[in-house]
Amino acid sequence: MSERKNQALAVHGGEVFRQARKYGIRIDEIIDFSANINPLGLPPGVDSALQEALSNLANYPEIDGESLRFSVAERHNLAAENVIVGNGSSALIYLLTRALQPKKSIIWSPTFTEYERALKQAHSEVVNFDCLNPGKKITLEKIIASTVKARPDLVFICNPNNPTGHLWSIMDLEKIISDFKKAGIILVLDEAFIDFVGFAASCGSRVEEFDNLIVLRSLTKIYALAGIRCGYLLSGRSLNWRLLSCLEPWSVNTLALNAAVTALANDNEFIEKTRAFIAEERAYLGNGLNKLEFLKSYPAAANYILTRMDSKINGKKLRDYLFSRDNILIRLCGDYAGLSDNFVRFAVKNRAENQRLLKGLSAFQEEKITGSRSYI
Repeated sequence: MSERKNQALAVHGGEVFRQARKYGIRIDEIIDFSANINPLGLPPGVDSALQEALSNLANYPEIDGESLRFSVAERHNLAAENVIVGNGSSALIYLLTRALQPKKSIIWSPTFTEYERALKQAHSEVVNFDCLNPGKKITLEKIIASTVKARPDLVFICNPNNPTGHLWSIMDLEKIISDFKKAGIILVLDEAFIDFVGFAASCGSRVEEFDNLIVLRSLTKIYALAGIRCGYLLSGRSLNWRLLSCLEPWSVNTLALNAAVTALANDNEFIEKTRAFIAEERAYLGNGLNKLEFLKSYPAAANYILTRMDSKINGKKLRDYLFSRDNILIRLCGDYAGLSDNFVRFAVKNRAENQRLLKGLSAFQEEKITGSRSYI
């Protein structure tokens, strides 16, 4: 385990806007493999819901997002009192760290960097437990034992994990939650990408059963609503009341509320179609990546694939090459605890875009081999 002291965490997201301004190009000219958004776009009815919401912009939105809370509660067979909605799941990460004020926290890493940023803003001692690095093999029993021994107040786990793609089984999660409960540890389980896996893989409906469990869910990934920002949090009622004490009013705007409620009401076929689409394209992209000599890819359960490049290759030069050649953005993973810029995460997109990425990577490999440029 390690603590990253006095290290500024990199800002991520919104790269398409920065690059478009920098190079004087349109956003729709950029293929963004750095953001893991559903390539199928919006669910049925969301376009119309957004248009309808425009007529209500002179009015304040619901103060606590009541309509969305009830929709989410019905989805998970919970009470509305188990649900908090917010301006994306990232905002809810900051809410819960602010409300719970954990003195010591552990993050199972490498994983989403906002956990560490939020915890440090709440003045928590933050320890990264490098147990999910794809180059390491640590048993779950050892991971749990080491975590409990460190006596944290709170632990963050992402499932499926971002960026590694690792998925914990329900049986493993039950053991983790139960062992943490005995040790007095609150578990924050981030399920931002669980919709790409399946409802059966989620622990969202079990927060009353486990009163030390907080589940985070994103509505922006599966519904392609990243620009609107909307997510929710599930927890038992005692934890929920603690969190609500720090929630600002009107935390979800009218556009987001209308879009999210409509998406939840019309997503059954959409999500099934998405999962089938992602499974097919993930296999296609993964097969293509495995044919490249300078990349090693790792098994993935969601809509992204983590790879590791040959140690002699400069990741920033690959990033610059792909953007200059095809306006392709990729995600270097050097800001994830335990990883370096030799690790690259690729989102799964549609067939034409995946083909374009593979052609760019093949061209990079060919130029590296022929020595026409330096990539060291």
